[in-house]
Amino acid sequence: MESTIKREQYTQSHPPIIPQSYPWLVIRDGKHLERQKIFNISKDKYYSITIPEMHNKMICTSTNEWLLLNDLDSKDLSLLNLLSMEVVQLPRLESFTNSDVCILCPPTSESNQDCYVMIIDRSPCKFYFCQPGDEEFSEQEYEFGAMCISAATMFRGKVYFLARFPGIDLVSIYALFTAEFVGSNLHFTRITREDFPRPSPPEIPTTNDYLIESGGELLYIHKMRGGWDAKMILGFIILRMNFLRQAWEEVNNIGGWTLFLSQDRGLEHKAISCFAAEGVKQNSIYFTKPFDRFYYVFDLENNSISKSLPCPTVSKFMSRLDWVLIPITKS
Repeated sequence: MESTIKREQYTQSHPPIIPQSYPWLVIRDGKHLERQKIFNISKDKYYSITIPEMHNKMICTSTNEWLLLNDLDSKDLSLLNLLSMEVVQLPRLESFTNSDVCILCPPTSESNQDCYVMIIDRSPCKFYFCQPGDEEFSEQEYEFGAMCISAATMFRGKVYFLARFPGIDLVSIYALFTAEFVGSNLHFTRITREDFPRPSPPEIPTTNDYLIESGGELLYIHKMRGGWDAKMILGFIILRMNFLRQAWEEVNNIGGWTLFLSQDRGLEHKAISCFAAEGVKQNSIYFTKPFDRFYYVFDLENNSISKSLPCPTVSKFMSRLDWVLIPITKS
């Protein structure tokens, strides 16, 4: 059941985007995404901000205070530090599309040498990666017969990804792999002992997959959609990786944790996890939809959905909403 929560809103010009234990909701609209606001879900306030470096740019992914941005016109890629406003230019990737999965291993030193960006072409399963200062992206293909890569994330210093393979009677099967650098090349390792089918029933027409680290565990979030335009959220299935058994186990309760999923146009794989702070609903999934200025909360206990309007002054259909976490201490 979906209900609407009406809340009083406040504005304040040019506040600092400070680190906190839960994500900010970054809201942008306008012809060149020049109108920018951030929303604090715990305090229930939105603030007007001005960050020219974000004008006309799509947020591909974020880690700590770093954003991976893609210019909507030139298609140039760059990194932006939301605390220092440092911009790091990256090589162009002509093949980049909105359906690619983006991974950012952020800098941990002033040299940026421990930073890399990985962009995964979901089909035909190609990995592109570079470091700041590189003149071009390196390319490596995953050559094990997968139809596509449905999700990926950083976990314990490695990239974990879900690969989908053709199965029997048109039923796809999945397997979990890691990708880690050995020298200048990627080495792929299978993690799950056996293939597993799509978690949702076959009558569910449309799904999205997310991988995310939460509380030291690797979670697989399976979002189910329906309706004539596939925008209706039917529910979520959460699986936890049991590394001893090398198998997924269904999870019905994530306790004091909260998950945040962003969906902006084709980018459907951005996920954040945090321990619920005061004013943040625990054991829940906060999510956004493309061409929609609301954010939604799915309660895992009673399977209900509520929606809230973070800012009434932005476009009803052209707003872009992204969850961005700037942790108090770097992970």
